[in-house]
Amino acid sequence: MYKYYRKVPAEKLEQFMRFRQEQLPKHCEVEGVNWEYLCSGDPARQPLLLLPGGLGTAESAWRTFNLFDQGKYRIVCPSYPAEVDSMSALAGGVAAILTQEGIDQLYVVGGSYGGMLAQVFTHRYPAMVRKLILSHTYPPVKERARRVDPALRLFRVMPLSLVKKILRAQMTGILPANASPELLILAGQIHETLDTRLTREAALNTYRRMKDFDRQNFSPADLARWQGKVLIIFAEDDPTTPELLRKELLALYPGAATHLFSGSGHATAILESSDYIQVMENFLEENDQWIDN
Repeated sequence: MYKYYRKVPAEKLEQFMRFRQEQLPKHCEVEGVNWEYLCSGDPARQPLLLLPGGLGTAESAWRTFNLFDQGKYRIVCPSYPAEVDSMSALAGGVAAILTQEGIDQLYVVGGSYGGMLAQVFTHRYPAMVRKLILSHTYPPVKERARRVDPALRLFRVMPLSLVKKILRAQMTGILPANASPELLILAGQIHETLDTRLTREAALNTYRRMKDFDRQNFSPADLARWQGKVLIIFAEDDPTTPELLRKELLALYPGAATHLFSGSGHATAILESSDYIQVMENFLEENDQWIDN
């Protein structure tokens, strides 16, 4: 395990390993599928759903998980089961976890791949969502759904080792060229997770969920009666969200608050972590009242 993190400074690696030791996963069975999730914080505090990115593990969001003030929030962060093949089914599983935890209304934070799931969850369960934060993510794109099919055909037949190599290149390729300890930990997580946990089914379903997301027929009218609020965070140099996609996402959520970072690309949560968390907490605390939907 440590071979994946040999470039990480000892102090930072100790923080990550301590998180692994202290945040033990809970479990929820949903339609025969075992879900793992992390849950931390006083049950009396305001619940916050933190949806991880494309790596699909709760621990991949460990830094954001730790930086949110757990004196203010009760944080729930799921891992995405390999067996689940659609964003809609992921949203249903997350709802089941929240029911198990006795949570009926909460904040939702989703970045990148998790931002796709956050949108599907909010459209399916608007009464549960009090405020929504979308970070470094994009709207459904119909044309992109068709482009997933060639990858699915290849992933079914090529050696799993090559599938892992492709996914590793995709995940690390969108990160800035920066040797910060936190980015080194993320690179190690990508390598370790793909090497030790990724199955062919998980790889295929990662893409099937993206295809399901791109087939969603969202419109600005969908949440017209919803009383929640939205914050959308971008980085102007994020290669995954060019200006056209940023405009399309903003058009889906009229009236959303926005914040634009610069110079941190797709890794704002890591490279600008203090400012990133502060922007989100300011939004969550502003005019904060529980909403009856």
